[in-house]
Amino acid sequence: MKVTFLFGAGASRHTLPIISEIPEQLKSFIDEMKNPALILDEGKFKDLNTKDNKLEIQNLLITDLEWLLDLSSRHASVDTAAKKLFIKGNYGGLTRLKVALSIFFVFEQLKKKPDYRYDAFFASLLQDGIRSFPDNVRIISWNYDYQFELSYQEYSGDKRISSSQAMLNVVTKFDYSKRTSDSFKICKLNGTTGLFKDRGFHQYTYVDDFDRELDKELMESFVRNYAVAVYFSNQFYPSLSFAWERQNSETDIVSFAAKEVLDTETLVVIGYSFPFFNREIDRSIIGTMANLKSVYFQAPDAENIIDRFQSIRPDIEKLKIKPIHDVFQFFLPPEL
Repeated sequence: MKVTFLFGAGASRHTLPIISEIPEQLKSFIDEMKNPALILDEGKFKDLNTKDNKLEIQNLLITDLEWLLDLSSRHASVDTAAKKLFIKGNYGGLTRLKVALSIFFVFEQLKKKPDYRYDAFFASLLQDGIRSFPDNVRIISWNYDYQFELSYQEYSGDKRISSSQAMLNVVTKFDYSKRTSDSFKICKLNGTTGLFKDRGFHQYTYVDDFDRELDKELMESFVRNYAVAVYFSNQFYPSLSFAWERQNSETDIVSFAAKEVLDTETLVVIGYSFPFFNREIDRSIIGTMANLKSVYFQAPDAENIIDRFQSIRPDIEKLKIKPIHDVFQFFLPPEL
């Protein structure tokens, strides 16, 4: 039996801010950036040929974060602001948003351990080895964080994000060699926070080690990699790319995800509220599930989510839909 998990922002609730909390947390990060103990000197990055020095680049990053704070405060969500830039054709602004947002999310994940529920989730799914995931399970995630990767590192022992993504079979729109197959995988609809080079063949993170405190050395790493994203944008580009940026049919992650879950019989929705904003993409993916027999909704307000889901799949009988209010651990359906 094919089981698909659909993850939303609520799945990372214990580590990362939800939409309404982003402005407040973003302001805290900006204040941290201005901490005198973290202010960089006026020397230049020796490996980068930039006209600006470290302090000037740090101030540019703070300016971008303040710009992102203003955007997030004036719109229903950061995603709304991003789509507005996209619709207006302001691709420079969209890239600016992605870079600033990525750095903010990386910082937030430095502050806390991964949401503890991912750990139990992996312990339950893994069978007799670190790569022994059940072949009949697929994960579709709207999240661009590293919660899957960081939690999985506790099992693999490998602290490289790219290594975790390879072992978890993480797929984004930038994986040009992706193919449908009968194996476990995680499809990230919005990509992930980081940088790509060489058309996606090389991936870079804003920090190398997430198991450390924010100090001056780590701040320098933040600022250096921000400089790479800004000053060398003709070579590097954000690996965060929203699902609605469907500009290349050959690498469309939505179409790929829809094919992967085509034969789903059990759907488990965790921390996702089916916002109208994502309606067409949700229909594209969930609408393909012709064999769907049961759907579980795990959230404190599961009933409200069920109503939204039924507007996407009105053909699903209510008897097949079950709310799960207990959010202490990610729900594992009896069909597994």
